[in-house]
Amino acid sequence: MEAIKEHLKNTFTSYELELIRYLYLCIVYDGSKFLILLIFFSIFHLGREFCMEILFLLSLRNFFGGLHFQHYTSCFAFTFIFSSAGIALSHLAKLDNICQIALFVIAILISITTKPITSAGRPPLSPKQESSYHRCGMAVLLLYFVFFLTIQNFPYRNLCFWVIILQTLQLLAAKLLLKGEKRP
Repeated sequence: MEAIKEHLKNTFTSYELELIRYLYLCIVYDGSKFLILLIFFSIFHLGREFCMEILFLLSLRNFFGGLHFQHYTSCFAFTFIFSSAGIALSHLAKLDNICQIALFVIAILISITTKPITSAGRPPLSPKQESSYHRCGMAVLLLYFVFFLTIQNFPYRNLCFWVIILQTLQLLAAKLLLKGEKRP
């Protein structure tokens, strides 16, 4: 084990080692959360919807970021509440098309003005990386908007809509929590 540690120290910079550690923890924590929640939602025959929700969410959250927690249990609880809310809203709250488009446009405008919010445990993004992540996130969001406007019969359309709205609210909450807080 010591030989591996020594090899890593000699091969990578301290920043790269921080990224590797962060990636490892993300895979372990997010993988376990995904499996536990997939089993839970599958019991209620909502496993497919949960998987679709995660696909929509990851395609946005990876670029925009959002709320981050210091402990696994609080992160898991938030993920459970977020996932449950997205699926529940997709079944219970079907807004008319005009209202959905208006809320979608508001979500886009909020996202335009909000830079990516990363975890304090992650090595900070450089200004170039921050800009790149933001552009990628906006491209994904605008692509979803085009799909939303043109594909009316997509079975997960309402789920996609609510995931985007909840992710935008999460991004706003994270931005408000960080306001005034100094981060590297």
